[in-house]
Amino acid sequence: MMSQNFLSTLTGSFAQPAMENPTGVVMEAAFKHHQLNWRYINCEIAPASLKEAVAGAKAMQWRGFNCSIPHKINIIEHLDGLGQSAKIIGAVNTVINNNGKLIGENTDGRGFVESIKDTIDPADKHIVLFGAGGAARAVAVELALAGAKQLTIVNRSIEKAQDLCDLIEQHISCGKPCCLGKYLLNTKHYSLGDQCNLYWLIPRR
Repeated sequence: MMSQNFLSTLTGSFAQPAMENPTGVVMEAAFKHHQLNWRYINCEIAPASLKEAVAGAKAMQWRGFNCSIPHKINIIEHLDGLGQSAKIIGAVNTVINNNGKLIGENTDGRGFVESIKDTIDPADKHIVLFGAGGAARAVAVELALAGAKQLTIVNRSIEKAQDLCDLIEQHISCGKPCCLGKYLLNTKHYSLGDQCNLYWLIPRR
């Protein structure tokens, strides 16, 4: 008879602050539902300790971890490689341990694009995107990778909008920063509290 395995597979998150992050509750519930002997541990990691934290996760053979504020960019220098989206966006929110190699991914935009596919398929669409910050950056890249025909950026700062257009020009044709498209995706966030990263999908008639 096989003996019981008391060695859990470890996952978690690195952030500062970490106390208000509810991801662990969601992940632990998912692990239980799928009968996985996995654990998700929220870790309060200061920027000065990020290198040691990554090394520790690797030494303990963590299967992966999430990165939140303020580590999404600085984590890159401590990783072995980047996925396509993370490489273009220049930020990482998920790290996967792939046979001892830590690979950074960015699922922010990917999750959003997948969530709207029941309403619209971005492929061959002209889409208007409100905002040019971090959330918009991730969503714009994923829309480009999903085959959007044209992306128009609407932002108060034309310079930031142009920077985002320049980033994705290798994937799609970026129009002028004005509202001309059929589908409007709002990626502006209004606070870092309860209403962070609000997204609206408005099909124009």
